[in-house]
Amino acid sequence: MTPKVERLERKVELQDYKLGALLEVTRAINARASEEELIEHFRRTLAEYLGIDRLVLYTSVSGEWRCMLTTGVEGALPPVAASTTFEAGQRVILNSTAGSEVFDVVVPVKQDQEVLAYVLAGDTQEGVGVSPVVKHLNFITTLTNVLVVALHNRRLSEAAIRQEATRRELELAAEMQALLVPTEWPEDPDVEVSAYYRPHREVGGDYYDLFPVEGDRLMFCMADVSGKGVSAAFLMSNFQANLRAILQTESEDLERSIRMLNERVMSNARGEKYITLFVACYDRKTRKLTYINCGHNPPLLMGPEGTAQQLVNGSVGLGMFSEIPSVDLGEATIARDSVLVCYTDGLVEQENEEGVPFGMQRMERLVRERRGMDVTQIQAALLESVESFRGAEPTFDDTALMLARFR
Repeated sequence: MTPKVERLERKVELQDYKLGALLEVTRAINARASEEELIEHFRRTLAEYLGIDRLVLYTSVSGEWRCMLTTGVEGALPPVAASTTFEAGQRVILNSTAGSEVFDVVVPVKQDQEVLAYVLAGDTQEGVGVSPVVKHLNFITTLTNVLVVALHNRRLSEAAIRQEATRRELELAAEMQALLVPTEWPEDPDVEVSAYYRPHREVGGDYYDLFPVEGDRLMFCMADVSGKGVSAAFLMSNFQANLRAILQTESEDLERSIRMLNERVMSNARGEKYITLFVACYDRKTRKLTYINCGHNPPLLMGPEGTAQQLVNGSVGLGMFSEIPSVDLGEATIARDSVLVCYTDGLVEQENEEGVPFGMQRMERLVRERRGMDVTQIQAALLESVESFRGAEPTFDDTALMLARFR
């Protein structure tokens, strides 16, 4: 066989190998091989079969350069700054912990004009003839593009899957939360009720409720979890179930009820969150309202003549201490046509463009001026006033509001 024929055969054999290597890495990508397996296949293809035994691969991950592969290099390479760029074809010298490392060629990998990766390639030995790096430069570029673009698209796909999972989690949490707060109120001869809730994000941690208990009494509840989002919503979901169960059996002893609730919050939140709560028991026969305010914004009780009372008696928030230090039980006699306004801080602490909060005084003045209206009308006027007050300033917290008129 002549030398010319031998060279042709070797060339054909090499081309077949390159095509086979590309096919193999494509199959590995489609088979969802791990990132480590793909990188090792890349290294082996270039180093063991083509003689390109000095390689460094940097890929862009979340805006930072990450070194995915180092072979044929003595010592450890320093981190590369996010702003670093390498010019295609330039000679690069990197200082490792063992000395200077020289790379003859830079291969940038781009997608839509964005650089996704850099391959730094060189020879470890001085040889005769054409350098393997130069000889196989087109193949290095092609193989690197296939690998890096696949890994980049995989990361984007995984990120999209995580985003979709988060979106679905938020949807489920929002559906769960919608079940917590009543949307309709049964006809009651003694109390007219209206309520409103708007989470700051998809879900939040505010809660209100009104339900009957034994002895011809009504329970009023308004609560707010510290923090926002899914974790707050799930904690409030658990709290609502405990609150209902405890108050159905312990409504005559509010202090005992909140101490039991405090234990449940401490157990579930482990001191990472706390809950403010206003809970009140209304006796229809005596028209007495017995309440405990556990660190919550003080509800407003507006009398028929316009006299206002803030319901402040109570204790610290639930989950702040393993045991509540002290409880100050509050009581109020409810005249006919009195209006009770329960709310969370997203209402009164909403600021305008000058950084001024809406505040209790504005709320009290508005309720006083409209105290003869239906509670739905008072609620609408109050919400409209807050919206007008904040102007272009965004909302900063969940907003819950519950109004009750006593007949």
